[in-house]
Amino acid sequence: MANCPKCNAHLKISDWRQHCPHCGANITVYDLQERLMQDADIAEVQNYHFQKKIDRIKTAFIGSPLAITRIFTSLLPAGPLFLTIIKATFSGKLAEASGDINFITIYNNFDKLGDVLGLFSGNSVSDKIFVAAFGIFFLSILATVVRFVLNALACSPKGKIRNYSMDVILLVTSIIPAILILAMSNDGVVKASIGIGAILYIVCQIVNVVIDVLFFKKGFEIKHQQCYVGGIPIEEYFEMQKTMSREEIRAEQYKRLQALQDEKEKMLNEKANSEGKDGE
Repeated sequence: MANCPKCNAHLKISDWRQHCPHCGANITVYDLQERLMQDADIAEVQNYHFQKKIDRIKTAFIGSPLAITRIFTSLLPAGPLFLTIIKATFSGKLAEASGDINFITIYNNFDKLGDVLGLFSGNSVSDKIFVAAFGIFFLSILATVVRFVLNALACSPKGKIRNYSMDVILLVTSIIPAILILAMSNDGVVKASIGIGAILYIVCQIVNVVIDVLFFKKGFEIKHQQCYVGGIPIEEYFEMQKTMSREEIRAEQYKRLQALQDEKEKMLNEKANSEGKDGE
């Protein structure tokens, strides 16, 4: 249970009545205005910290021309996946899957994925290389999705390190599969060569990384929305907390809020008078 707002005595479950059994204060309405102001202060400070995160996300996505460009370059690698990634010829029960392979082909033959991965347990080094290239390429696609999501956190304190780490992963997992396919021999169940889709995919990933690096090299300015606590700019409010008592801060808040209310009423009156003159 809570404490009495007046005497701070601990209230038991049996103390359900409106008045405190220790001091007799009306628990519901005692110092209600001050308690509401305290709750409002807490809410406005929490809103300030949340707003800072929103401002960082906005800067990461639309804070500059490079940030906007990065949205498109981050999605660019998805296009080549629908072109021919590899040209493969399978033998045995996988023969039906032979031909030009792209994302749609893999999706339509998903039921054969287990047989393809099973090639890794065979005796052919070439087949093992093919399965390794396939697995690494899948990691590249997954990393591309993760990097796009992490772009929202690019302007956070560790955003640069995080994005650069993902950039390295993107390049490694995009280029290595192509190298492995080129290193394959013809002694296995599968014979493969890279297609135009794989080449364009690598190019798109390089462009993706270059734009990301340029974004951080040029730098960015996070424009924070001004937040207030009881009519006081929050930066000033934090400074007041270091040198002023709660009562002094509260008095200043009431003064600022009253000034804002007076200004608002003045603007409304001026608007009403202007509309009245226009109607005559």
